[in-house]
Amino acid sequence: MPPFRHKELQVILQNDKRGILTVEDAALQVLQLSSDGRPPSRLLTSPLKQFLNGQLAPAPSGSKRRLDLHSLRGGTGTPLKLVELHVLVEPNHIKEAEEWLEDLLAAAYGTVKPFRKVLLLVNPAGGKGKSRAIVREIVVPILKAAGTIVDLKETTHRSHAEEIAATMDLDYDVIATASGDGLVYEVLNGLASRPDARRALQIPIAPIPTGSANAVATNLFGPKDTFNIPLASLNIVKGEQIPIDLCSVLLLPSRTRRFSFLAQAIGLMVDLDIGTENLRWLGDTRFLVGFLKGVVTNKAAKCRLKMKVVEDDKLKMARKAKERVKERKGAEVLGGGQDPLSDGLTKISLDGSASAEPNGHAHPDAHSNGNGVQAESKPIDDGPIPESLPLEPDDSWITIENATGQNKYSQASAQSLRSQPEAQKKGGWVDGQGILYFYAGMMPWVARDLNQWPVAISGDGLIDVVVQDQVPRLQMTNAISGAEHGDPYWLDTQHYYKASALIAENLDKVNQPIFTIDGESYEFDAFHVEVHPRVANLLSLEGDFSTSDFLKKNYEKT
Repeated sequence: MPPFRHKELQVILQNDKRGILTVEDAALQVLQLSSDGRPPSRLLTSPLKQFLNGQLAPAPSGSKRRLDLHSLRGGTGTPLKLVELHVLVEPNHIKEAEEWLEDLLAAAYGTVKPFRKVLLLVNPAGGKGKSRAIVREIVVPILKAAGTIVDLKETTHRSHAEEIAATMDLDYDVIATASGDGLVYEVLNGLASRPDARRALQIPIAPIPTGSANAVATNLFGPKDTFNIPLASLNIVKGEQIPIDLCSVLLLPSRTRRFSFLAQAIGLMVDLDIGTENLRWLGDTRFLVGFLKGVVTNKAAKCRLKMKVVEDDKLKMARKAKERVKERKGAEVLGGGQDPLSDGLTKISLDGSASAEPNGHAHPDAHSNGNGVQAESKPIDDGPIPESLPLEPDDSWITIENATGQNKYSQASAQSLRSQPEAQKKGGWVDGQGILYFYAGMMPWVARDLNQWPVAISGDGLIDVVVQDQVPRLQMTNAISGAEHGDPYWLDTQHYYKASALIAENLDKVNQPIFTIDGESYEFDAFHVEVHPRVANLLSLEGDFSTSDFLKKNYEKT
């Protein structure tokens, strides 16, 4: 932070007492001076990360001028509240006040652009139907206090946000979505479908969690602050742009392409989401209800999975995720932004080394050659996302199949079977095991109580894939207790892969007719998935996904 030209600013407080405004320990301090020589009393402390804006009101020359300061008050895990402070500046301190305010704003915003122009999309029917009121009563006042330019639009029908994103002018700094993950899905698909998709996707998305599924907010703010609406509003104002991967999901035989930012699911996780639509009034608790229902049914998914696996060693993956956290935390600077030198961290590869593209994987502007690896890169332009073609696996891919839906071995013998060479090639998978679910994702949390992909890294160009064995009901029920912390990651029965591409084929179209993409259901015949690394963007106050307890507590283990 550059030094302030004036250490403190003398003002007249609202109670007509004399006071001082100063910045100490990365926080704005409002002090009231004592008339009897005692130390000043502290009236307000506001971290610079939560400071929004300040303005000197116009006044005739030689008159006192009102200084309006706007900030958020509160801490992590507690609701933030908008605070407005009005003080007077005497004529002989006006020039000093102008310079002090300029320095304050520079310190509070760091490298982040202030006074952003925001397209605010509101789904009034999302979640419990309270989006409109939440935006009006909480979000808009904070954005206005920060000097944000807001263009508010309400969606009126399914896919409306996708239509807006596909045709909108690209003169916004941020697209904010007041709903759940479904609106983010629509916006990203609208942007990605444009002829100038690469340019359009540079506009970051900032979620306001008012829907029933809010995985993006959980990944950005953490489970405790998922529904912290003022914090989500602050993210719109001061969040740092972070790159994320998108996946092309090519549906066969129709060759329809959809873009995925969160997850693709087969089996139990489909029932967990789609099977609980009638319980949306429960919020994200409905997913726990759906999980328990699925465990009771314990129905195996009959499918064939083909994956181009980059890594399947759980200890190595956990170490690399932890290293990423250490790198990002070292780049934090005052004011809510990131050090400009930290831009290179978006190019950290899976093994922690710096490279132009992670592990030689796809550049977002390259064309697919049909096997999940992208061909030669082209210079970045404003053109479309490359056409998606059916993938052509080679001998380096692994295949996991469950056609019968029944285990061919006992749980007692599973460990010995996994030690066999063929099983070791497949991350411990033994042919003949029953698949309870397949879940491929690109962010750690899928809900507040489920950290399904705890070693997922934003923008690493890879898909984190979980293939869960069909196991006794009690074992899956016991796993629920640690699911919010990512503990099931260490289960021998939960096979975990980082893949650059995958194919899923349905072997029982009658009894499992659908799969899901980011919580949206689609007819399941076969689908091919490939990654477009770092092609889209979110806003994050931490400059990355929220750091999970999994990465903190497993540091010694890894």
